[in-house]
Amino acid sequence: MERSVRCFSALVASLLILLFLVPPSALASPKPLDPATVQARIQKRGVDRWICVEENTGVQLVGRIIGIGPQSFTIQLPNDPEPVEVAYTSVVDLRTGMTHGTKIFMISALAGTAAFAIWAAVHFHDVEQSHQLPTTPGLPPFPASR
Repeated sequence: MERSVRCFSALVASLLILLFLVPPSALASPKPLDPATVQARIQKRGVDRWICVEENTGVQLVGRIIGIGPQSFTIQLPNDPEPVEVAYTSVVDLRTGMTHGTKIFMISALAGTAAFAIWAAVHFHDVEQSHQLPTTPGLPPFPASR
C-alpha cells in the first residue's frame, strides 16, 4: 500500500514538472478563426441554441441564435429586446458549449467518482467491523469459600 502511494506521488510530481516545462506558446489560444470556419460552426450549432461570441472590438455577446444568413448571424441577448446581428468576419472567438464527447466524459467521471466513494465507504466500514475482538463469554461466579 505504501509503495503504491509513493509511486502515485512520484507520478504526480513528474506530471507537474512536465507541465512547467511546456512552453507557454503551447498553452496559448489557437489561431484566429476565419469567417468560413465561424459560419460552419454556427450552422452546425443551429438555430435556437445558446452561443458565446467575442468580436474583434473586444465585445463579448452571449445569447441564443435566432437567424443564420450567408454573411452574418443574429443572436438574441437575454436582457435586450432587440436582436443583434454579428458578421462572420468580426468574430474572433466562438464558444458553443460542451461537445458530446465532453458531456460523456463528465458523466463517466462523475459516475466513477461516485462508485469509488461508495466502495471506500463500504470498505472502511467493513474494516472497522472486522477488526473487533469477539466478546468473551461470562465466567461462572466463584464458589463461596468455606
